Amino acid sequence: MSHGARRLALQLDYFMSAQFAGVALASRNGLYRKAGIDLKLLPTCPPGHEAKVVSLAYQRDPTDCTYVGCMEQNTLLPAMLSGRKVTPVAAMFGRSPLCLAGLPGAGIHGRAVAQEALRVGAHADTVELLQRIMPHALVLELDRAQKLDMLKSGQVDAVQVYDVMETLKLAHDLESDPEVLHLVGNAFPEVVLGYAQVLFAPSQALGDPAERQVLRAFLKATFDGWGQAIRDPAGAAQAVLEVQGESDHWVGSKDFVEESVKRCCDYVKLTRKCGTLGVIDQQRWAKASRWLLDSSSSNGCSGSEGAGSIGGAGGALDSTLWGPAEGQVDAHPVSRSIHAETAELAKQAVAKHGRSPKLVVVTVGETSLGHNHPEGPRRLQLFAHESCSWFSKSRTGASLGVHVEEIVLPKECSTQQLISELRRHRDADGLQLMWPMPSSIDAKAAYEAIPWRQDVDGAHFLGRALAPGGSRALTDALHAPVTCEGVLRVLDDYKVSLEGSRAVIVGRSWLVGQPLAHLLGSRGATCTLVHSSSKDLGRLCLEADLIVSAAGHPRLLSSEWVKPGAVVVNVGTSFCEDSMVPDIAPLEHLKHARLVVRTVGPTSVAVLLRNVAQNALSRDVQAIGATSDTPSLSPEEALARVHSGWFLARANDKGNLSLQRTFYFPTYPEAVDFVAAASEEAEKLNHHPNIQLTHHCKSGATVTASVSTYATAALSHYDCDLASKLDRIYLVSSGSGTKHGRGTPETVMSEFKYELPDQAIARSEGAGSIGGVGGALDSTLWGPAEGQVDAHPVSRS
Repeated sequence: MSHGARRLALQLDYFMSAQFAGVALASRNGLYRKAGIDLKLLPTCPPGHEAKVVSLAYQRDPTDCTYVGCMEQNTLLPAMLSGRKVTPVAAMFGRSPLCLAGLPGAGIHGRAVAQEALRVGAHADTVELLQRIMPHALVLELDRAQKLDMLKSGQVDAVQVYDVMETLKLAHDLESDPEVLHLVGNAFPEVVLGYAQVLFAPSQALGDPAERQVLRAFLKATFDGWGQAIRDPAGAAQAVLEVQGESDHWVGSKDFVEESVKRCCDYVKLTRKCGTLGVIDQQRWAKASRWLLDSSSSNGCSGSEGAGSIGGAGGALDSTLWGPAEGQVDAHPVSRSIHAETAELAKQAVAKHGRSPKLVVVTVGETSLGHNHPEGPRRLQLFAHESCSWFSKSRTGASLGVHVEEIVLPKECSTQQLISELRRHRDADGLQLMWPMPSSIDAKAAYEAIPWRQDVDGAHFLGRALAPGGSRALTDALHAPVTCEGVLRVLDDYKVSLEGSRAVIVGRSWLVGQPLAHLLGSRGATCTLVHSSSKDLGRLCLEADLIVSAAGHPRLLSSEWVKPGAVVVNVGTSFCEDSMVPDIAPLEHLKHARLVVRTVGPTSVAVLLRNVAQNALSRDVQAIGATSDTPSLSPEEALARVHSGWFLARANDKGNLSLQRTFYFPTYPEAVDFVAAASEEAEKLNHHPNIQLTHHCKSGATVTASVSTYATAALSHYDCDLASKLDRIYLVSSGSGTKHGRGTPETVMSEFKYELPDQAIARSEGAGSIGGVGGALDSTLWGPAEGQVDAHPVSRS
């Protein structure tokens, strides 16, 4: 290779436009020139021919120019099957934006799900794919120039488009948003299209170290350009406008192109791995390849075996050219797996209840790290797609079939107002109260107001876990804090054994550090909980098999504190000048670790929404309750079915009867707890009592419950069932087999008896003259050595 700039020819699969904003910006800002690359764009070719163009060009000129092509995974794989010897190395889009667009009101989503015979226009290289996805549709081969016109004229019901540009053009032309049906999502849950804008090179060229060096420099410049586009979409739009030509696929205005760039950047962010854009995940690539190649049986290839033979020796994908080193990972694959579980749970919950799982997120003020935090929009713009982000829970939930309602209360809100808001959402499957809150709020009281059955964020976890028997109850019913559960899931997925290991957790917060120590300890790890100011922090870390850093202190963990073969998990991050800086040292300094998980952040929202869907599915089906057709019971029949404490009373001034009973409680809180439990049981039955709670000061409190069937203006078996439920609740709350009859065991003083030898009792200074010359007491003859004490003096104080 000469000392001058190396020529590199790039074959795009579409016109130069916002879809290649990173390339345009890298070119305008001189990133390719600085990398020693003279970039040339080859003329646009027919769809699906890009691999052919690159292969033939390389055969003609293998030495004087480096060749790179760009295609979608679903079109690249068939080209490779046909004998084109090219190998994918990176991807600009982490998910295919391929979708169908229809006119407003066309109802293409419902018609597609109902398997109607839609007329669909598609490019030549996508006809077979769409026919497979929609076997009942009539898929017509159309060229780019005519498809939008045919849609607007009604000659087809829908057309193949990218939702990053052509949908915007349709909205502009129609002055209304078109209907958009994504081919990857709820309508077609089995479809896996993989990556888009996949960058590939001739397979033979990848065997040349000099060529690999050029390709790596090209990829770095390209994805640095995309990084700049993500940070400055307006600047990227200007770079695109300078090089894109005229087309009926877009509007040549700055606003249009900037919006298109933003949509493209959302897909680019999905390729981020350990802070690097453009990385292809091997498992995701293989999964998509298996699905896509199942449709290629006519070519003698299906399933994973077909994927293994594509692209020459070594398999379909060269994952060694671009991306982090082996053993350096993040939690994105894990979060995608959790998302898949959530979508399935949500689907089952809808089938069971006829509604989507529901999460209510309550925020007070703007200090909580959520969607309305001052940094929230910028963090979302820079680091995450809106369908999988803590800062866009509503859209993330919607993509998985979970309804998320986000409520923001003013910072002046009182504790009581907050509690009232929390209690207003009994129908929700999950409640999340965002932390931190204004100092005026009693946070303890607010979190205690969240029923544990609705606690999907782990607010009650630590207190119950540390209570007697808490660990068992925890396993059965409670959700751990979502970040802690995310850490465990990451460790499980990467097969990190905890039994007998030494774990150091840096950070002692009640949200992460403390509960995580409990969880790791319950799995057999010996845990040390430290913080950023702990003495000998480096030595403690150096002795650990597992280090989890959750301090939120940039670059706190030095690489010298990590012993060879250790596992390092980063939880804490700091948002510094548009960069997300982890607690741990740079990855290139941690190659001696066995496994480095750079971030577990994506798992937090994934676990949260999975917990909501899980809660929804586990709920009892709402009972129908009494209707006008419910058989009535005579007063005598009703009384015969209930406890003798119940009696007949008037339900209203019309003379209708009810069953009534008064329950006594020694304290007011016990009465309140009874009412809460009664309310929960009444919800299950869909039959509710009238309740009156009376406080008798020092004489305790009473709860009077009255039950009747409003639908029939008479008594029914619903009243008797509810009365029996209330009796059982009272029996449990009042206790049994104890002296006081209220669940408080009698104190047995003999259990607290202990012997204290007279010799161990020190006499006061008043006895100074007793015992001979030299003072009152010789405490050195009998007793423990100096510095050995117990807590008896403290307890007496």
